[in-house]
Amino acid sequence: MINKDIFNIDHIYFDVNVSSQKEAFKYIAQKFVENGVATDVKACYKGLKHREKEGSTGFNDGVAIPHARIDAISKAGVFIFKFSNGIDWDSIDRSLVQVAIALAIPNDVSGDQHIKILSSIARKLVNEQFRHNLTNVKNKAELFQLINQVDII
Repeated sequence: MINKDIFNIDHIYFDVNVSSQKEAFKYIAQKFVENGVATDVKACYKGLKHREKEGSTGFNDGVAIPHARIDAISKAGVFIFKFSNGIDWDSIDRSLVQVAIALAIPNDVSGDQHIKILSSIARKLVNEQFRHNLTNVKNKAELFQLINQVDII
C-alpha cells in the first residue's frame, strides 16, 4: 500500500479530456501545484517534458509513467490520470495511452527514497492483468483500490 501522504483518492482524475501529450503534461503540472506537492506549474511542465526527451515514459497496453524530479517539487506525490481518449505517447508498443501514473519527485535527498515508488509501480506494470485492470476500471474507487495493491519495496 502506498503511503496516504503520497497517494490518496484525491490524486485520481477520471475522464481527463486532453488530446495530446503536451496538454496532458500541462494538466498534470497544474494538479501537482493544486495538490500542494509543487510550487511552479511551468517548472513542473518543463520537468515532465525534459524527462520525456530522455526516453518515452509510455509503457505497454495504454499506460505511461510520466515523472519529474525538480526543485519546484517540494513533496513526493503519485497521481493517476485516466484519459477520455487515448493519447499518442510514443509508447514501447505504440499503443495510445489511456492511463498515466504521474510521479512528483523532490530534487533532494528524500527524492531518492521516492524512486522506490517508481520502480515498484514499474514492476507491477509488468503484470499484464494489472495493466488490463488499470485501463478498464470504471471509477475512482476501483482505481484507488487497484493502485493500493502496489507494494512499495
